[in-house]
Amino acid sequence: MTILFRTISVCTCAFAALILSGCVTTGGVRIDNVPMYGQPNVQRPDELKRADEDFIKQASEGLGGREKASQAWASQGDKFFSEGNLDFAMRRYNQAWLLNPNNYRAYWGFGRVLLQQGKIGEAIQHLEKSKQLTDDQFQKAALLSDIGSAYSAQAESIQNNGGQDKARLFSLANQNFSESTALDASYGNSWRRWAMSLYEQGNYAGAWEKVKRARLQNARPFPPQFISALEQKMAEPK
Repeated sequence: MTILFRTISVCTCAFAALILSGCVTTGGVRIDNVPMYGQPNVQRPDELKRADEDFIKQASEGLGGREKASQAWASQGDKFFSEGNLDFAMRRYNQAWLLNPNNYRAYWGFGRVLLQQGKIGEAIQHLEKSKQLTDDQFQKAALLSDIGSAYSAQAESIQNNGGQDKARLFSLANQNFSESTALDASYGNSWRRWAMSLYEQGNYAGAWEKVKRARLQNARPFPPQFISALEQKMAEPK
């Protein structure tokens, strides 16, 4: 699953001088590749707590406070994520979280990385946390679109005998897509994703409606195989 997001530009000077020593492993995985360094389930060693304090001090002094530094590290996480470097992205999102545990972008980043790793249930927890924390209306439409996609993916992963759970998850997907498009109808990616989700729900008329809205907003073109599959289920309305 490819997750798209809106780019935020933040000054990221002084990164080279700031390194967090977070490479303790748990279960064969570097702890800095686990959201929130595995906390609260994994106890932070004293030497890493001291390293955390030094990192926070240097980052805050270099970038004008903890909140600004947290935004800068989240932007670095976004950069690595867009390049497909999930490990480095997770490490930067962890540093953003360490600097400001109330930064919605850190939790959004956790969710995006976990979705790419196929850990859908865990991803949804972080995405919902991000939704609770965000006050950025410009970014919220994209966040809601990610949440809708996550619920849709979780529904699609359930076998046919999970009817009620599947319906509940698709309902949550539709709710988040609806909120996203109501917040910003010009954000074509939400219409695009919603169309593909509705196809999986068997709502082919609804899928065509969202295809039309996505095209009007110049969203990324749909995969030809998706349009072909939709046409086989229902001819495109004129």
